[in-house]
Amino acid sequence: MKKSVSILDVAQLAGVSKSTVSRVLNNSYGISENAKEKVLKAVEELKYRPNMSARHLRNNTNKQLGVLVPLNLSGDFMYQMNSEKIQSIVKSAKDIGYDILLFVEDTSNSEVLCNIIMEKGIAGILLLDTVPPEVLQHLYNYKIPYVQINWYISDYKNQLYVKTDLAKATIMALDVLISKGCTDIGLIQYEDRSMKDSVIVKAFTEYVNRCGLKSSCSIWNMDSEYENVEDFLTKTKKHAYISYSYPDSVRIIEYCRKNNIRIPQDLKLISYEFFEFFDYLHPKLTGIKQNGEEMGKKAVEKLVSLIEGNKNVESELISPKIVFRETC
Repeated sequence: MKKSVSILDVAQLAGVSKSTVSRVLNNSYGISENAKEKVLKAVEELKYRPNMSARHLRNNTNKQLGVLVPLNLSGDFMYQMNSEKIQSIVKSAKDIGYDILLFVEDTSNSEVLCNIIMEKGIAGILLLDTVPPEVLQHLYNYKIPYVQINWYISDYKNQLYVKTDLAKATIMALDVLISKGCTDIGLIQYEDRSMKDSVIVKAFTEYVNRCGLKSSCSIWNMDSEYENVEDFLTKTKKHAYISYSYPDSVRIIEYCRKNNIRIPQDLKLISYEFFEFFDYLHPKLTGIKQNGEEMGKKAVEKLVSLIEGNKNVESELISPKIVFRETC
């Protein structure tokens, strides 16, 4: 059987490094015309074909976007929000003539990951979940356009993201509870540590202080001194809660059932986010629903704009909505 031609074979014939071949195949900047011609000549001579042809290489007409699923996320890949985002990404890309390559990779070695991306012949990449800052830096250094979907790293410079506006989600939930006469509201929050931010707590605290609401013992961080959410409920005895942990939202319903607390008459509850199974709970759970479809569409638009050379692409926060059921 004839041995398949590898990128290393191309590098050896061209007399350049493997990384130089990868950068040429990815149409990166900073490659001399001499090196590029050597690589393209070797590609033709060896009949080496990555995911885009040599003609595409010369004309810079690659129409393939990558969606990276970090290895640690692969088990949760079909989580409802990811499914919505993927469907929207595929449709949005197809509408403007791009193909999607979905792949799962280990993100612990950023340089190896970048080489894999370039070898796949991807014009730009959508990052479906958090990766280490080193990966973002390598992508930036290798001039691989990328957009982060529903995550970011606070104070990190080289990033472009679309994500749910958590501050707005918190304010929307507070507005609803206030309109229903609630003046003592508790918050159960998670604040993704990888983002190193506290937008939920900040929005909540500013709102209750501005409105002069009862604020003592109002916030429970899941890593705090409280043993569990039931301890928090017993300690605070609020008449309404916003929960950013849907498992704890379910536990709150169970807690109320055990303690003869009526929902929503005695206690109102809004959860983040909204899942279809909320309609099978008793009572049915009101939730804050993220807009996965809009997130996927915006991510594709921004990535393609980067690929086409637009230097003024900005990050964007996506508004959620509240799906009303029986707990509020």
